[in-house]
Amino acid sequence: MTAPSSTAWDFSDLKAVTLNCTLKRSPEKSHTAGLMQVSENIMRGQGVDVSHIRVVDRPVAQGIYPDMREHGWEEDAWPDLWKTVLAADIVIVGTPIWLGQISGVCKLLIDRLYGMSGEHNAKGQYVYYGKVGACLVTGN
Repeated sequence: MTAPSSTAWDFSDLKAVTLNCTLKRSPEKSHTAGLMQVSENIMRGQGVDVSHIRVVDRPVAQGIYPDMREHGWEEDAWPDLWKTVLAADIVIVGTPIWLGQISGVCKLLIDRLYGMSGEHNAKGQYVYYGKVGACLVTGN
């Protein structure tokens, strides 16, 4: 599904990242990815540059520090993933739920996002200032 393009507004300078917290690794079908694709298509139809990241495909270490390799982890994909989040104007987290609980991957992502919440931008504002955040949830 694609939204019609609008000529009244220009969103081509905006970047969005969708962080898919499914438990299914690529290329397995993910209902969360399917729902996220609807919003991605709407944004792309409006000229927004959209990146989709399936978090489970990356070795993101547990913790709340910017780079957990400095705290004993062998691997941590978070520093590179953080660069994408930081560059985005719009951050959308997608997760399945079961029995009212978000996925473990989503919990890990929220921990890592929280760990960066004390950082500041070039203007001295908290790093999330001016960003749009959203959540998409799938489940039964």
